[in-house]
Amino acid sequence: MCRRMIPRVASVVSLIALGLVLAGRAEAVTEIKWLQWWVNEWGPDNHASLIAGFEKENPDIKVTVIDSPYPQMAGKLNAAAASGDASYDLFGVEAGWISGLVKLGYIEKLDAWLNRDKAFADSLVETARRRLAGSTYSLCLYMIPYHFAYNVDVFQKKGLQPPRSWDEFVTVLRALRDKSQNRYGMSLTLSEPGFLMTRYFGYRLAQEGGRWIDNDGKVVFNSPEGVAALTFWKNLYGMDLVVPGSLGENQTQMLEYLAAGQVDTIIDGPFIWSKAKQITPNIRLAYAPPWKLKTGGYQWACSGIGVSSKSPNKEAAWKFVQYLYSKTVSVQMTKTISLPWATKAAMASLSGSSDPILRYVPDFSTQDTRSNLLMPVLPEGARLGEAFKIAFQDGVTGKKSPQAALDEAAAIWQAELNKVK
Repeated sequence: MCRRMIPRVASVVSLIALGLVLAGRAEAVTEIKWLQWWVNEWGPDNHASLIAGFEKENPDIKVTVIDSPYPQMAGKLNAAAASGDASYDLFGVEAGWISGLVKLGYIEKLDAWLNRDKAFADSLVETARRRLAGSTYSLCLYMIPYHFAYNVDVFQKKGLQPPRSWDEFVTVLRALRDKSQNRYGMSLTLSEPGFLMTRYFGYRLAQEGGRWIDNDGKVVFNSPEGVAALTFWKNLYGMDLVVPGSLGENQTQMLEYLAAGQVDTIIDGPFIWSKAKQITPNIRLAYAPPWKLKTGGYQWACSGIGVSSKSPNKEAAWKFVQYLYSKTVSVQMTKTISLPWATKAAMASLSGSSDPILRYVPDFSTQDTRSNLLMPVLPEGARLGEAFKIAFQDGVTGKKSPQAALDEAAAIWQAELNKVK
């Protein structure tokens, strides 16, 4: 009888051993928590597939997504940073939030991580790193250039060609102006600092050969190039070619003007077509071919990703960051959500695209890489943005000369930047 029991006892022991092994494996799984706002923007299925792909490649890491409405993101991050909460391992982050997170010691410097993997660092586009006081604190996840888009059907009906230069841009607006119908070619959103700095001033500044801030941390947008950029918009504003009331116009009104056919052109990011189609499904928009002035540079902005300095799982979090920027993922996400991921492979994947908006994005990126501008990471971003808005409005309306207006804003910016040196 004892001999008969031996196999059973051995089986029980084996099962116990197997259970211990499996329990050990379960305990070995590292959970990383990702706070962000992209589930609905990218589509729940796309987002779930992204996470599943990583977990399949890395069965020892589980990604838990904390999806937050965008307006609540900054508040949640600031609350976590103020309390030293280690609940989040990585998070979506905008440039304007970085300075506050740095002050509270909540966001990891990424330079050492990037230096550890040169191949990974080299796979990113040159404008991917977001720096403050010389250190990289975030990587752009996708890149947003700003350029002239137009209503394809209207241009065909009127026999107009898309402009290929700033001069032709003005000529097109003149052709679209119809005083008898009280119609204008485009509107300007001059009430929102982000629009002024990216779509208007920053775009022209890049092509004048200017910079926002130089390599020594000096504010230089009040340079001759910056003055020339503001002077261009001042002159355009006075030509009666844009919808009146620009000083109070917001982005919702701007989009509605375009989608409703009240205006036929816009300067905006590559997402503008998908936004307009939500209002007018049959609208057709396209980008004009790339422009050059003194340079062929473009103004870029982005939303990015950061790693919590309080995270106990930085190695696992960084592995997930590397996955997000891998060639396969970056190319697929660029195709899926129609936003160019911040990798060279993603940009290259758009070459030859038939999409009338995305087809030119690689050209914007590569035609003059030294002159491309990325919106700087600013301390007290909201305050500095407001200071720039006032300067821009004062300049275009003639309340102050472009030089005087920019000098005042630059002094405010410099004072804040000096505090973080």
